[in-house]
Amino acid sequence: MPELLEVTAHGVTAVLASWLGLLVATRASRAPGAPTFTALCGLLVAWSLAIIVQRLTGDDSVKPGMNLVEDASAFLLPPVTAHLAMSIAFEGRRPWYGSAVLAVGYSVAVLAILQAAVDPAHEIGFTADSFAVFGLPPGVAGWTYALVRLGVWGAGVGFIVIGLGAVGTDALRRRQLQFAIATLVLGIIGAMLRILPADMGGPRWIGVSLIMVATVMATYAVVAQHLFVSADVVGRAVRWSVLGGLAVVMYVAIIVGLDRAVATALSVELPLVSALAVVVTLALFEPVSNRVQRVTAGSPITLSHQRLMEALGTDPLVAQRPDAAVEPTLARVVRAFDLTGARIVDASGAALAVAGSQADLELEAVRIAIPREDGGQRGHAIFGRRRNGDSLSPADLRAMELAVDYLASSLRLAERQDQQATAISDLREEGMLVESRGSALSEVLADASSAAAPLRVHVLGSLRAERGGEPIRRWGGEKAGSRQAEGLFAFLLDRGERGASKDELIELIWPDVDLDRADVAFHRTMLGLRSMLQPGRRGRKDPAAITFHNDRYRLDPSVVAWSDLAEYDRLVAEAGRTTGEDAERLLEQATALYRGDYLDDCPYYGDSADVEERRSALRSRQVDLLVELAHRHADRGDRPAAAASYREALALADEERPEITDALSRLGAPRSVEAG
Repeated sequence: MPELLEVTAHGVTAVLASWLGLLVATRASRAPGAPTFTALCGLLVAWSLAIIVQRLTGDDSVKPGMNLVEDASAFLLPPVTAHLAMSIAFEGRRPWYGSAVLAVGYSVAVLAILQAAVDPAHEIGFTADSFAVFGLPPGVAGWTYALVRLGVWGAGVGFIVIGLGAVGTDALRRRQLQFAIATLVLGIIGAMLRILPADMGGPRWIGVSLIMVATVMATYAVVAQHLFVSADVVGRAVRWSVLGGLAVVMYVAIIVGLDRAVATALSVELPLVSALAVVVTLALFEPVSNRVQRVTAGSPITLSHQRLMEALGTDPLVAQRPDAAVEPTLARVVRAFDLTGARIVDASGAALAVAGSQADLELEAVRIAIPREDGGQRGHAIFGRRRNGDSLSPADLRAMELAVDYLASSLRLAERQDQQATAISDLREEGMLVESRGSALSEVLADASSAAAPLRVHVLGSLRAERGGEPIRRWGGEKAGSRQAEGLFAFLLDRGERGASKDELIELIWPDVDLDRADVAFHRTMLGLRSMLQPGRRGRKDPAAITFHNDRYRLDPSVVAWSDLAEYDRLVAEAGRTTGEDAERLLEQATALYRGDYLDDCPYYGDSADVEERRSALRSRQVDLLVELAHRHADRGDRPAAAASYREALALADEERPEITDALSRLGAPRSVEAG
């Protein structure tokens, strides 16, 4: 019976660890501790399966390999657990002493694995035939290794205690760390009971069961680290994860039992039940999950919100209303900068969300307006002073501005989602697909579903650009200066494949602004220009309108579908390959495109020295083309047209051109260019 209970406990642990590990890896991968938690679950699965195989196999040749897998997994569990504890305890960079603990833990684990591989006949334990070093009794090595493992685990607990001391008033963070401590303590007790002799640790299935419970509790600590999720969302995510895991355990147990029963009854070794179960699961998963969603939603509007989240691609495990992220965000900012507190107030001054001490906020350090889409103010974000009395740096202020931008976006998105949820509350179940309810989600998915048309750009003269027949007026979008963004675009357009560095761009547009403010302005302008050039971009799948490579920014050529300069070059090249009237017609078309100096009156870049060389070259080229065109007019006897072309060339030339004035004299036309 004890062996059966141990196998059962390991089986449940393997299934639950597989379920929770994959769930966190695929649904909450942005949580800082998610990769380590997935590795921990993988070790538990390998450890449990190796033990199950050793207990149930009838082939003794399999046992040594499985025993090595068991030992390797068990040896790695303590440092990986401490690693997970540090991922949860420290929100910033890991301290040096944490790295030292991990180095010791992983090194000892690797040495123990090597010992188990080289000398499998003498395991590290407490019996007389266990591994011994330096002539010492075998129990010394066993107890030493047990104490080292306990020390690594204890360090993990200590790290979380340190993090708990810096929590302040953040209830979610406190609960997360409390769960983490309980997880570690329970896991340590279970592991020690599992490796101690039976007369001291008791039946092994008890220790395995405690490890299984600790794994479930660790899920809460990891999911709570996901970006700015509320306590309710974390509780719901873990609750459904555990229920789903237990359901999977029962499902697997039923399938295994039926498989064995069918194999015994029919004397067939094929896994008939398992094969049919896979088919049934794939066929019924979506309709069953939809039915469960309808039952658990409670109200039509809640169901509509859930369907909206699915349409937007939100992780179901941590899906929440956007405005639910306000309080966790404030709490994270308060912890990150060690502030006395923070709060969000509406336009009337009423508090909407508070983090930290309300009393200490009377001495506010920073007040940042929260904008509305119509240009008004939704309210203010108020941040208190640092607890240590230090002043806030420019980088701190930029981070707070970014936090306020995030909060404003969250509030706007919450309003839009409310509107959309109301609009789709009566749609049928199949309306959950984005393609079938695009009209209902038009406001939310407008940018993602519409691809921006390329630009038509005029640079021979003043800079002009059009998209879909409409002129571009706001080069920087809604949040950046239009003149600065226009100058940025002109610089990158002129540089082409050469691109430009950030320092060159800042020196051109913000030469007299201090470095920190110029850096903020540059990135805001670059973001605004990118959003204007490519409003329909969906993440990294679509190529960026402005790329950054080898420390240089470059404009993607596909952004510009047509430019008068490219057309000018094409017409001139084609004229060079033709003769007669066709060549003359092409030259007339080319010269007609030249409206004035290259990028004339373009903000910032049009007055810079960078553009003068190309501007002068294009002007000289236009003069030469006009002279060539005048020659052709004169050759076919069209004296007025020839004189007009000569006068235009003479007016455009940078220097005296005696050959042009002589040609005008030969035509008998006055040299004055005023008439032209």
